[in-house]
Order: sequence, then structure tokens, then C-alpha cells
Amino acid sequence: MRSTLRKQTLRRGSGRATALVVAMAFLVPIVRPGSAGAQDHTTEIKGLTFNPDQITIRAGDRVTWVNRDSDRHDLRGDGFESKPMANGQTFTVEFPEPAQIAYHCIIHTYMEGRVIVLNPDGSTPPATAGEPEAPPAPSTTTSSTRPPGPLDGVPIEH
Repeated sequence: MRSTLRKQTLRRGSGRATALVVAMAFLVPIVRPGSAGAQDHTTEIKGLTFNPDQITIRAGDRVTWVNRDSDRHDLRGDGFESKPMANGQTFTVEFPEPAQIAYHCIIHTYMEGRVIVLNPDGSTPPATAGEPEAPPAPSTTTSSTRPPGPLDGVPIEH
């Protein structure tokens, strides 16, 4: 009887181990830290300018603005807005997708900057995204509410 109990226990134990291994195999792809290649970039606010005023990063990277001025500054760009930052305070934004994002200081509107976000591999995304549509082609037909006349090839009656 003891040998029967031992076999059942071993079988149950190996079944649990198998289930654990299978469960771990499914969890491994799910449990990941943030983007492996993501980088942090810094832009200083000093002398009422952004330094650098244009920065090129990859999708997934973060930009941190550090206020080094005695004046308060706050930023607004497409998809983000900071609270007013005093000297020494910071504001960080993660840029998940390729884009060209202009931003400015809400308090000092002449302070402008740009973040250029490339594809994660560093390649430039297609330039068509976000660009204005081309104006419509001129019409080759005319319509008018005036009566036909000599400009339309209709002779004038005298």
C-alpha cells in the first residue's frame, strides 16, 4: 500500500511541476520591463530659451525639461502640458510614436522648441503623416448664373 501512495504522490508532484513550467512559459513574454532601448534626454530652460531648442529622439524615449531660470516656465505641446515650473523643477514626457512636435512656454510665448521623434530603429518615418493636404486642382468646368454671351461663343444679336 505504501508503494501505491508513493507513486500517486510522485505523479501528482510531477503534474504540478509540469503545470508550473507551462504557466511560466506563457508568462515570460508578458512580464517585460519598459522598452529595452529607451533613452532619457535632457533639455535645459536657461536664459529664456530651450537648450537645445530642437532635439531628435527615437520612439519610446523620454525628454526631461529642467528649469535653470529664475523665471517660472510651463510647456505646452501636442499631447502634453506642464504645470508652472520654478527654478530646479523638472517635467518629463515619454514619446511613444514617431512625430514632429512643436512646443512653447505658455508664459513666454516667444520661447519655442521642437521634438523630432524617429522610428524606434532610428529611421525617419514617412513625411506624409500630419502634413496638410494638397489644395484641390482647379476646375476645368465653369458654371454661371449669367446668360450666355460672346465670351461663351454666342453671337450678339443687333
